[in-house]
Amino acid sequence: MKMMRVWVLATGLTAIAGCHGTEKSPIVAAFQKAGGGDVSKSTPDGIAQFLAKHDDVRKQITPLCQQRKGSAPADWAATEEGKVCAGNTRANFFGKSTMKPDGVAF
Repeated sequence: MKMMRVWVLATGLTAIAGCHGTEKSPIVAAFQKAGGGDVSKSTPDGIAQFLAKHDDVRKQITPLCQQRKGSAPADWAATEEGKVCAGNTRANFFGKSTMKPDGVAF
């Protein structure tokens, strides 16, 4: 009986440790709040298409991405935040020629 309790406790702790929630970044939160959907199932190109149609979100995200890029780890581009920022960069470059990288129009 005691062995069963230890096993149940160990299994429960393992499950809790494996399911820890990751804190959403303000970049991902702003994208999702605007209706961008599930970033994990999106591509940077799809995100760029969405952001090209939502100037207000793109303008909000641009300075956040620039700030984050400066301290991002090497694998950041593969994260949800990195994917949103990559899509945002593409939307700024291809979609809006009058938009400077800081989000302010010329």
